[in-house]
Amino acid sequence: MAKRVAADDTQGAEQAQPVIVLGEPIVIRVKKDGKRKKMKGSSRTSRRLANFELQFSKAARRISKGCENGWDEYLNQRRKSQRNRRDGALVDYYVNMAKGASRAISEGSPALTDIAKAFNSKRLRKQIRKALRPLPMFT
Repeated sequence: MAKRVAADDTQGAEQAQPVIVLGEPIVIRVKKDGKRKKMKGSSRTSRRLANFELQFSKAARRISKGCENGWDEYLNQRRKSQRNRRDGALVDYYVNMAKGASRAISEGSPALTDIAKAFNSKRLRKQIRKALRPLPMFT
């Protein structure tokens, strides 16, 4: 923090300039060893579980977002129907509901892919191949 202090009158009027006095010095602390702490690694099982959990939470988020947008679409279409004609919301109920459901399904459908990715692992592929070996091949 800098402070402004006026100069003494003994120097003369022409030479008088403001003097800047600096406050506390800035201190930068550096670690002595200079190394960052190494992050602890995770086991293979915990990494698989973390990946599994990530894919499932991503799928759940997509489904919830799709449902929300589907209901918003239904409500927007309902308002539009109600403005256009008398008893429009009741008459167009099934159309408005179909539009909302269509939007919800279209936005939530990638969730199935997210769940499939969660199950798609090297270990599971090996287990599937092992289970299919004894079955005869039909071509």
